[in-house]
Amino acid sequence: MMKKKKITPNDADEPNSLDEYELTDDTTSQAVSINELTQCSTSSITIGHSVELEEITQRACLHLGDGTIMLKPGLRLDFDRFMRALHATNNQNCNQENTANLNDAFFSFFKKLIKSFHFNENDDTKNSHSFLLVFIENIFSNLSKNNNNYRYSEHVQLFAQSLHIFDGRNAYEFVRLNLLGAIPDLSTLDDSLGKTGTCIEEGIFRYNILQNHQKSVGYDIAVCSEDANAVIKKVSYNSTTNKFSGFPISLKHGIPCSRQFETDSFDELKSCFENKDKTYYLNVHMVKPLIASNPYSSPLLLVAYGINNNFKAIDVLNRWIWMFENARQSNVRIVAFATDCDPRYLLAMRLATGFFGRINNMSICDR
Repeated sequence: MMKKKKITPNDADEPNSLDEYELTDDTTSQAVSINELTQCSTSSITIGHSVELEEITQRACLHLGDGTIMLKPGLRLDFDRFMRALHATNNQNCNQENTANLNDAFFSFFKKLIKSFHFNENDDTKNSHSFLLVFIENIFSNLSKNNNNYRYSEHVQLFAQSLHIFDGRNAYEFVRLNLLGAIPDLSTLDDSLGKTGTCIEEGIFRYNILQNHQKSVGYDIAVCSEDANAVIKKVSYNSTTNKFSGFPISLKHGIPCSRQFETDSFDELKSCFENKDKTYYLNVHMVKPLIASNPYSSPLLLVAYGINNNFKAIDVLNRWIWMFENARQSNVRIVAFATDCDPRYLLAMRLATGFFGRINNMSICDR
């Protein structure tokens, strides 16, 4: 319990103003700080007799039988509220000071980075650090703005799109939240992906994108690859197309029927969940340009759709012929198809090449 040393008759000649009274601890007899005062669990103190203090204690305290007095609960609550506000203000000032120190250290580091770049400035340095400088410049530009007014350069947007595609939503959000102002949020990213035509709709062959890709890269021949990978069974909804994906798409002569699960009826959607199995394979078609001057050119995703692995070799062959004809309309000649060793794919290859198999009613060699 925090107590006040009582005044003895020998102390009568000494001044008795409030400034001379120190609140002390019974065990250590040392001055108690404000923090220690606010941490005490009780409000009982023992004080000496004086005219000024007697009037205060009569109005603000409760007198106990053992000679101690206790601060009234209402005043204690006001005192605690005042101390909390005082500590909050103190913590805020400390945080602002720490933030200022961090900003000083950050700007000092940035100055060192620029100075180092100037010392080593040459063509190789510019080429190898060009994106790094653009990235840092974009961050500094956004730090001086409100978060609703953040702007991102074209290179940063391309980097954000690549990060989202390669690492997924969770990794993208982790980077965005820890690097303030570095990359756009997901809604802005989705808008930029939609404008660039990179949004992929299930079962839709992107021959218009293939034609634009052919013009920009400059190639005439390509190889088409096809493979199916196992995926987690999950049904998702695309609000833009009002279509559900996650159910296996049916094949008509080997061609996927796009936009098959587009409905506004809850009963119809309920029927799909009850009567249809979910997709457990994702079939992907890629087109790889063949360019002598650039053998490592990036491939293009042509189409992706969910299947239930229920198809035949003739479906594969029909799909390849159909893809070959449509690619020619985009000024791209597919010279080969690549896939895994599934027996249905191997049989389709044998039928296409006439190797130990042929189709009488379909001319393939003329193509």
